[in-house]
Amino acid sequence: MQDDRLDIVLDADASIKLTKISIIEIFASAFKVFLTHEVYEEHVVAGLKRDYEDAKKMKKLILDGKIAVVEVTNKSSIFETFRLGRGEKSVINYYVTNNVDLIISDDEAFLKILDNYEVPYTHVAGTVLLCVIYGLISKEKGFKYLESLRPIIKDEHIFYIKHKIEDL
Repeated sequence: MQDDRLDIVLDADASIKLTKISIIEIFASAFKVFLTHEVYEEHVVAGLKRDYEDAKKMKKLILDGKIAVVEVTNKSSIFETFRLGRGEKSVINYYVTNNVDLIISDDEAFLKILDNYEVPYTHVAGTVLLCVIYGLISKEKGFKYLESLRPIIKDEHIFYIKHKIEDL
């Protein structure tokens, strides 16, 4: 049986934010969500050392098989020369060496690089829109998730996604 779900890889920023607002469980139920080992280290390992609830929640999702942690081959790419963190480099390298449909991040420097190389991505708020489009949550629930993101993402992202949801 073929799995037609989208392959989506998160950077640490996206992983943390989506876990904090508790939409990650819904999101992972409909998409194949991956964290690179480096992103896992940044979010889960570092977060557990500080006893963060989001790190505990992500670890459980991984242990339950709802989110996969993947190793990135050591193949170098043109992106190695960019000033990115280990996590972002691992995400872009995973994208290059695998058949990934989408990257999720709010890191502006990273997104500029993705944009320049026409790599498909969305901001964290875009995950709320995807959940509404795929019928995982109602529009009203989508607006609530956007509001819960307000303290941790740019207002312009909320405004844009809110209008996209309204137009559905």
